[in-house]
Amino acid sequence: MDFSVFSNFDFSVFQWIQEHVWCAFLDAVMPVITVLGEGGWVWIVIAVLLLFMPKYRKAGVTMAFALILMLILNDGILKNIFARPRPFNFEPFEALYQSFAADANGKPELLVSLPSSFSFPSGHTSSSFAAAAAILINKKWKAGIPALILAVLIGFSRSYLMVHYPTDVLFGALMGIVYALLAYFLIARFVYPPFDKHVGQKVDAWRLKKFGKKEKAA
Repeated sequence: MDFSVFSNFDFSVFQWIQEHVWCAFLDAVMPVITVLGEGGWVWIVIAVLLLFMPKYRKAGVTMAFALILMLILNDGILKNIFARPRPFNFEPFEALYQSFAADANGKPELLVSLPSSFSFPSGHTSSSFAAAAAILINKKWKAGIPALILAVLIGFSRSYLMVHYPTDVLFGALMGIVYALLAYFLIARFVYPPFDKHVGQKVDAWRLKKFGKKEKAA
């Protein structure tokens, strides 16, 4: 794919972020936010926790399968098919990194370590939007809205930290929603009933015995 059609847009957004958004406070906050999306670990933890909650169990199953699809399709296939170099490895964007010191290899020393994988689409963003959309699709608004806000922040952090082009983030968000829809319509509706019957109900019985409280299922 010829990504040069996006270059002007990506360059302009990077410039706008540098001129209008960069500040000491966000320089401290954005690396922390981006770590939450590293390997999708925060979403994996949330998905596991939801599996133990009858009211949110279906959302948890949807999240789990959406993240699996993301790992296979996004990180395993799409990144290698498109093979887009990271912006710090793209020569026309060198001027954007002049404010950073260079390491021994001439690479900019950013606020986070330089990823070695290809750039498109953003895996952090894809996993985050896959997880948030999975919750929202199941109409769990109280959990879904905060998850969506966190997904947006994680996605934005990737361009703020200049390790992903803005178009990587936009397409990553779109693909994350697609993974959630696939999980919900093609997988979760068939997997959830037997999962709930053979695993979920046993967990509920254990909780009732242990804590004496029965929660309403979704």
